[in-house]
Amino acid sequence: MMKKILIAMLAMSFLGIMLLTVSCTPTKNQPSIFFHKTSKTDYTAFKGLNMEKAEIGLKFEGKDLGLTLPVYIETNRYYLPLSEIVNNLNGSIKINENIAQIELNNLSILLDTKNNLYNKNGKEHKLRKKAILTDNVVYVSAFDLHKMFNLKIDWDDEHKFLSLYWNRDKLEHKQANGSGKPALIRLEDVAPGNMYTAPETFEKLRIVADYLYSENIPFHVAWVPRYISPKYNIDNDPAKQNSMTNADFIYALDYMIERNGIIGLHGYTHQYGNSESIGGVEFYGKGIPGTDQYTQERLNLAIEAAKTLDIPYAFFEVPHYAASPSQFKVIEKNFDVIYEHYPGVYSKIVDQKSGNRTARYIPTPLDYVDGKNDTKNMIAKINNLAKSNVLGSLFYHPYIEFEDINIARDADGYPAYTYSGSSVLHQLAKTFRDKGYKFVTINDVK
Repeated sequence: MMKKILIAMLAMSFLGIMLLTVSCTPTKNQPSIFFHKTSKTDYTAFKGLNMEKAEIGLKFEGKDLGLTLPVYIETNRYYLPLSEIVNNLNGSIKINENIAQIELNNLSILLDTKNNLYNKNGKEHKLRKKAILTDNVVYVSAFDLHKMFNLKIDWDDEHKFLSLYWNRDKLEHKQANGSGKPALIRLEDVAPGNMYTAPETFEKLRIVADYLYSENIPFHVAWVPRYISPKYNIDNDPAKQNSMTNADFIYALDYMIERNGIIGLHGYTHQYGNSESIGGVEFYGKGIPGTDQYTQERLNLAIEAAKTLDIPYAFFEVPHYAASPSQFKVIEKNFDVIYEHYPGVYSKIVDQKSGNRTARYIPTPLDYVDGKNDTKNMIAKINNLAKSNVLGSLFYHPYIEFEDINIARDADGYPAYTYSGSSVLHQLAKTFRDKGYKFVTINDVK
């Protein structure tokens, strides 16, 4: 689509413009009236967006950007005024109908706001969220801004600032092994609460995702959409409650997706009644209705939250694996992949017919690492897999990695970090590699 647009633009002005191969600065053969160049100071024509205004500021490389245009928030994604950001950084943005041509820091980007695409270095990319062009002002989501310009975004919840930096992290991307027994990993209990409530925890989640990406390890994320703690009067639902903390959490989910993470639904609240999310069961247990109707209602709530937040999901996992045979039948009708063992079959993949469709059960025979002190036990389990045909599949709570990640800010606030090569996840990845395993996704395993 983008190529067709570029060809059409060139054809319109073949003798005079050559817009796509020269500087943005108008020349004698490039009439300035063809593009509208957004003013650096005058945005009086901008009437605003039909979104909630976010009371946050923006910094770049430690300095306040001094925006005059507002930042907006919608379902916990920030929308930033790309036009003013580019101009305030001495870049150039020119607009013709639905196409914005952007020059910034030796980067040339063509943004197609109609088709939600951008072209950078001759390669076409899809935006995560819809770009907005109105009154000659362009807005994009914070995540898309990060991706377009390779920015690192630091979240300061206390002072209500987003700090943008040119990304200084050196991230290699190893080649995947061509063959080997399949291994799978699922990051467990990622919820908007519990262990994930502060900016540093979200940043460390992203660092874990960076590590897995650098090792060419596809991974899965068991996401709990809503966090409830009756004891502490907490009920946090990012699908309904905008906040900077929730926006940071959703940004982390988007980031993990970018790093080849596959998101799944791990219940809706992972609790029932007076129990707390993550610790409690949701579908089957004392005092829980456990009917087919109740089950479908909880699935609907989880699916609705995912759709509202525009988080693609690829599997379902019952909290604590606690569901009745009847409830599993209901789940089978809603999900193609149930990422846990089929009842009574702990080590093999099971394809279960449900009407005209088939639901696949993918187990985690290795279970999970019960804290750092359980690392040797898990390594022994992996070593013993070579003697059997058991699937090399486990789940892991990513917060166990956090004490091995140290974030130390530079003078301008850049969140530089070190990540110990002896962390539990590093050790597990090395053990799998040494045994000739190849990490795959639930879509690849047979």
